[in-house]
Amino acid sequence: MAKALVGVACWLLLAASAISAGPSKKNPDWDQLTQLQQQILAPIHDEWPSLDAKRKQKWLSIARRYTKMSPSEQDRLQQRMREWVNLTPEQRADARSRFREFDQLSPDRKDTVRREWEEYQRQRAAESRAAQEARAAEAARNAAASAAPAPDSDSIAPGSEALGLRPQ
Repeated sequence: MAKALVGVACWLLLAASAISAGPSKKNPDWDQLTQLQQQILAPIHDEWPSLDAKRKQKWLSIARRYTKMSPSEQDRLQQRMREWVNLTPEQRADARSRFREFDQLSPDRKDTVRREWEEYQRQRAAESRAAQEARAAEAARNAAASAAPAPDSDSIAPGSEALGLRPQ
C-alpha cells in the first residue's frame, strides 16, 4: 500500500511538473512560434494572446500551407489576415457563420456562388475604375480652368456698357 501511495505521489509530481513547465504545443505563446510562423502570422500578432488553442492550431495549419501557396495566394492571405483583425467580434462571428453555410452547399451550388461572387468583384472593380477616371477627369478640368488666363482688364463683356460699366 505504501509503495502504491509513493507511486501515485511520484506520478502526481511528474504530472504537476509537466503542467507547470509551460504552455503546451497545442496552445503556444507567440514567442514559441518559429521565426517563419511569426513572419507569416504577423498580421494577427496582437490577437494571438486572446486566441484559444483551437484557433491557434487553425492559424498554425494555415501557416504550414502558406509556403506551398503561389505568391499571389500568399498576398491574398496576408491581406485577408489584415482585414480579419479589423473586424469586430460580431463581424467575425457572422463571417464564420457564412463560411459554415457555404461549406454545407453542394459542389455545384458552391461553383455557382463562386462565379457570381467573381462577377460581382469584376463589376465593382470596373465601377471603381470608372469612378476614379471620372474623378481624374474632373480634377484635370478644374486644373485647366484655374490655369486659364484671367480676362483682360481693359476689355468688358458685351452688353456691359448698357449697365454703365466701362473699362478704366
